[in-house]
Amino acid sequence: MKKVFLYLFPIKEYTSFFLFHDDNLYDEWHVERPLPIIEECLQKRYRDNGYEITFVTYPDREVFGIVPKHNDTIIKTDISFDENSAIDSKGNKKKNFTPKYPNIQDIIDYLGEVKELVIGGYHYNDCAKRIAEFAKNQGIETSIDLELTDVFFSVYRHKDYFKTDEYDPERFKANIMSGDIEFGYDIALKQFKKMYHDAIYGFFND
Repeated sequence: MKKVFLYLFPIKEYTSFFLFHDDNLYDEWHVERPLPIIEECLQKRYRDNGYEITFVTYPDREVFGIVPKHNDTIIKTDISFDENSAIDSKGNKKKNFTPKYPNIQDIIDYLGEVKELVIGGYHYNDCAKRIAEFAKNQGIETSIDLELTDVFFSVYRHKDYFKTDEYDPERFKANIMSGDIEFGYDIALKQFKKMYHDAIYGFFND
């Protein structure tokens, strides 16, 4: 049985939201470009440790910003981006919109016999959580690498913290809580639990 890292919906619409509007600003402000760092993480954390990399995207969207390797796999979902997006093609918010989600069973079945599944991509509190919980309920050893979800863009520049070769949940927790620790540990913990209380994140049982 294999180990799989499942990267969800790395499409232009989601990724561009977190990028500087002008690429030259990365040089001007001496900020590292994020997408090469994601690629480095995929290699060091997962490919180098025997994981297969599988990207999930919509049938009308290509993988954006990351170049899949020849051994990687790309899954196309059963729904289009438009069916899932609250924004129409003209950039307007749809009225009375209810998003449609991909068939998770199809995604899990496509992966085949999986011993261990790690999930990243967009979004940590929606699709990543939904698919992780579904897989875990099917008896697959499942976790979420929060640093490789949309949370990545708020943590990767912390050079004294972020490591491309490993995700340590306890270190992640300490780093996130550090922003509120000046108000006391209990308040910092309360804020952290507000964001990551679901058991699938691995910090709390309920």
